[in-house]
Amino acid sequence: MKNVREVALNIIDKVLNEEGYSNLLISQSIFNNEVNDKDSGLLTELVYGTIQYKLTLDYYLADFIGERKIKHSIRNILRMSMYQLKYLDRIPQHAIINEAVNLAKMEHQIAANYVNAVLRNVIKSGVKSLESIENEEERLSIKTSHPLWLIKLWKKQYDFETAKSICEMNNIRPFQYARLNLFKDKRENILNRLNELKIEYNQVENIEEAIYVKNSNLANTGIYKEGFINIQDLSSILVAKILSPVKGENIIDVCAAPGGKSTHIAEMMQNQGSVISCDIYEHKIELIKYNAKRLGLSIIKPMLIDATKLSSKFSEASFDRVLVDAPCSGFGVIKRKPEIKYNKKPQDIDEITGVQKAIVDEAVKLVKLGGTLVYSTCTINKKENEKMVEYILKTYPEYKLNPEPFKRLNLGNEGYIQIINQVKDADLFFIASFKKEN
Repeated sequence: MKNVREVALNIIDKVLNEEGYSNLLISQSIFNNEVNDKDSGLLTELVYGTIQYKLTLDYYLADFIGERKIKHSIRNILRMSMYQLKYLDRIPQHAIINEAVNLAKMEHQIAANYVNAVLRNVIKSGVKSLESIENEEERLSIKTSHPLWLIKLWKKQYDFETAKSICEMNNIRPFQYARLNLFKDKRENILNRLNELKIEYNQVENIEEAIYVKNSNLANTGIYKEGFINIQDLSSILVAKILSPVKGENIIDVCAAPGGKSTHIAEMMQNQGSVISCDIYEHKIELIKYNAKRLGLSIIKPMLIDATKLSSKFSEASFDRVLVDAPCSGFGVIKRKPEIKYNKKPQDIDEITGVQKAIVDEAVKLVKLGGTLVYSTCTINKKENEKMVEYILKTYPEYKLNPEPFKRLNLGNEGYIQIINQVKDADLFFIASFKKEN
């Protein structure tokens, strides 16, 4: 077993300096038993906390580092240590310094001396107050560690209080929802299995297959491996509920990996009909196949295809329902992948909306008369969401918003929803439903 802070530092280095994905790297480290079970919680806390509050930590460290150029790894040791000093009151200060010095020694003794001096100076002098930042946008940016351009975007699209609420929600540790596989077994039987494993959960009102799980790593349980449950956020579960598939139908999920929505659709169809699950990457196709097999679903047909070229493969008006879970900026899942807020730039949004329109332009051709098109993203950005609804309605007048599934789920009657805080602890998804008419 490795030292938990060494593993955490390695992950932070990969995320902040090599564009790694925090959630995947943490899961891999725990799966590979790099740390003790009792240390897995601390590993998650150190990685997510340091990345989530990177701008805040840099603000606190600025007076002690100045303009001095230091290695990325040493800067990350200082960030991780500052996070512990500022946000974790259960770890003694001397232990934090000692662990940081030991990590820095792996680079050089001079680096260890430097880290020791900086952290002792931090403890002696204290850090500057965030309240000294006069501009409210800049203060919110540093306090919640979100780039200023994102604050300004959300303030412009909504208002300052909503922007503040989004930023604060993004720094709350994500909750774990799961989906019961009601094709494989009855709800009561699956819940009894969870009870036998002493897994605490709450049931979700109005959605019989959804549960909220408290403090359990479901991925390591037999009930997950045997396909009786799937780990999936509530907002993601809502997408298939709004699509409202019926058994025997022909359905296509044009951007399907890793297969959560496709498998949910197949389960709702009681494994009767056809679900084409598309993706552009071979390794993601394999992931769809794995999940379909684990969940015992045979009607899912994974297909390697570029979603901007669907009409080259499929006949016009050949599907009862089409799901476009579009590639997006991902701002709705920042609490699960905090590095997103640093990696994206304003120009990325313009590029992604072009891709989204290209996919929509192909997807609309595939829907039968009287059929359903659902457009969804895991982001909060009107350019990718509400503006895309406007684009579809204006460009394709045969498509009308369909409010019925939203009414059924008590999600309003607009025919679309931007989830911010209407659904407790859920990711910030956007979902819209359309009917194709004459």
